[in-house]
Amino acid sequence: MLKLPLNYYDEAGVVLPPRWFYWMLLIACRDVLLVCAFAAIPAESDRLYRLFFPHTDSLWLQLVASLPFVLVIVLLSFRDRLWQAGFSWWRLIVRPLVWLGCLVQLTVVFSLLRRNDWQFDLYMGAVIVLLLTFSIMLARSRHLAVMIEDWQQLPAVKGASKLH
Repeated sequence: MLKLPLNYYDEAGVVLPPRWFYWMLLIACRDVLLVCAFAAIPAESDRLYRLFFPHTDSLWLQLVASLPFVLVIVLLSFRDRLWQAGFSWWRLIVRPLVWLGCLVQLTVVFSLLRRNDWQFDLYMGAVIVLLLTFSIMLARSRHLAVMIEDWQQLPAVKGASKLH
């Protein structure tokens, strides 16, 4: 019996990550995406950097805080290759990496707010709300738990065991 509805599985019968998970990872990597976007507009990049990253060291702090999320995106993107190479251990670090990323980003955001004497900042407030929402969804998601459990067995091995 399937643990999730059929549309959550790919053609090989492997549980796919939830769409909200991808969206939240992209939102959590917003600083990396902003730097890439600013690099594409060299004429306005200085002004945009000063707007989103008022302190010069805040850019580096926020980029480093995004690294766990970037690593999760890379792992999810290359999961087929990792499975082909015989690796399945990486699935166990997906959730802890996201938790670490949330914790580090919240720490960076609160340190930036403290540096500004807790002055209201709409962007930072939105980041806090999004990260807390992501944390709640991560903690309560049955889909992620089923996905990580399903990924314990490699797709080729799963198909072979069903045939015999």
